[in-house]
Amino acid sequence: MKRFLLSAIALVVAFAANAATAVETTTFQGKIAVGFETIPEIDDNSDAATVVFSKMDDGTYQFVLQQFSFSGLVIGDVTITKGLNAEEKDGTIVLTTDNVEAPVTNSEMAAMLGGKVLITMKATIKEGKMVAELSNIHVNLSGTEMDVTAKFESSSSTGINSVSTASAQTSRIYDLSGRELPAMQKGLNIVKMANGETVKIIK
Repeated sequence: MKRFLLSAIALVVAFAANAATAVETTTFQGKIAVGFETIPEIDDNSDAATVVFSKMDDGTYQFVLQQFSFSGLVIGDVTITKGLNAEEKDGTIVLTTDNVEAPVTNSEMAAMLGGKVLITMKATIKEGKMVAELSNIHVNLSGTEMDVTAKFESSSSTGINSVSTASAQTSRIYDLSGRELPAMQKGLNIVKMANGETVKIIK
């Protein structure tokens, strides 16, 4: 049993060490409309929504639709990383997925959904704004299956937070046991920024 636990811990540590770290993050605030057949249009009755978009240090991207909900059901944070294709051209970023598994977290519904949904998406980021059309959001809720569609449009973004320049803004770096480090080490680092914010960075 002890050997099994040590092997499991080693596997988790190895996975964390290989995990990508965000180097640029933009938060888009806007509205979302949700439907069941065709892509709906945004109107005055559409709900507020937030999308966090990150560029990772391994060249991949991450799209997080925070607290996605429909028909009064809070699905949770839907994260698309695997299978997210990105093309940058003339200042425009086009993101696409084709029926990929997206992990769902941060909600009571996440476990009932098996921790994931299938999703197809096309999103465009241009001049600081994002428009995302999500189709074939396949939800399997306790044996009841449904396909949901959604459209997100941002009204503003918070701008790009370049995490890669964190070292210039860092006041202290600590390991998991609270020991201060002279520089970031491989694995999980607790970084206290000069502005008082604390972030966790996996290197």
